[in-house]
Amino acid sequence: MQEMKKSGISGWLVTGLVFVGLIITAVALVVGSYISAANLGNRTEKQLEAVWVNSMNVRSQTADRIKTAAKVPEMYRDDLQKVVTSALEGRYGSGGSKAVFQWIQEQQLPYDSSLYAKIQQLIESGSKEFQNQQTTMIDVKRGYETNLGYVWRGFWMNMAGYPKVDLAKYKPILLEGVEQEFKSGVQQPITLR
Repeated sequence: MQEMKKSGISGWLVTGLVFVGLIITAVALVVGSYISAANLGNRTEKQLEAVWVNSMNVRSQTADRIKTAAKVPEMYRDDLQKVVTSALEGRYGSGGSKAVFQWIQEQQLPYDSSLYAKIQQLIESGSKEFQNQQTTMIDVKRGYETNLGYVWRGFWMNMAGYPKVDLAKYKPILLEGVEQEFKSGVQQPITLR
């Protein structure tokens, strides 16, 4: 009879331990899901903001490099003008040649057009770098919105208060008129001047 009593107690004990184990597992799953979702939301929002700020940095640095490089042809022109003026004044005096009839054969100074090629290269490389930053931002935002839309993870992210930022802020910078082309379905011709 005592053996029956022992097996009865141990049956209840096993059942109770299993029940407690299930409760602990459920609590761990809930807490773990919440923490995981909150960490994901925080990490993604910080990444979105960092890409956004870096996009501004890339755009600013590209504009600065282009503006600086664009000053070089102007400086080149001014320096070339000084050299020509100095050479002519040295050859003919400050008032120029006073002869009635002259046969002069001047040699044209070469104009260095490679300065414009350098500016074009800066524009192309800066535009590509900016495009890469914008593509990264679009991809991070897409991943974040995808996670927010998942049933389980999205539920816990919403429970953790995400999104905490205005996701509409994180949109690509577009050329004027591009958005209208997509709305109308009609492409406008590209005009260079």
